[in-house]
Amino acid sequence: MSSEKFLVLDVDETLLNIEPLFFLEKFKKNYKDYAGKLIFDKYYLSPRPGVGEFIREAKKHFKLIAFSVVSKEITIRKLKALNILDNFIKIYGKEDLQNGKKSLKKIADDLNVDINNITAIDDIPESFLEQEKIIKIKSWFIGDGREDDALMAVFKDLEPNIKVFS
Repeated sequence: MSSEKFLVLDVDETLLNIEPLFFLEKFKKNYKDYAGKLIFDKYYLSPRPGVGEFIREAKKHFKLIAFSVVSKEITIRKLKALNILDNFIKIYGKEDLQNGKKSLKKIADDLNVDINNITAIDDIPESFLEQEKIIKIKSWFIGDGREDDALMAVFKDLEPNIKVFS
């Protein structure tokens, strides 16, 4: 079994946000002020502020895994559109849910690693079977602060995992 460290990152509302254009326009969200792009012809996709810096720092300590409750194909397309897909060693989607929830055990089994070498960040820890092992982060939406620093702030919660695994 590998002793490498893995960090599972929730995609939607943790790393990025995607909203229908009609919604953003109806509620007067100033989406054009956010780095992002039109995707699937009618949605605006924007990375959470600081996502690039966070991924660069996280990769120094962990192999990264993306997990979303939407299909793996859609998740891959969103990550690719933001030019961050290549940072992840594996992508999980709704096809990989266990009883409707994300599972660290499934990831550990798939990668043949000890589950204790895996940590995760999610805005909804309850979306995991092992919710007590998940680091909670505030949800982020287009229209929220462009100065959001929650991703980098979460490093203080990751430090014990970095030390334990080193």
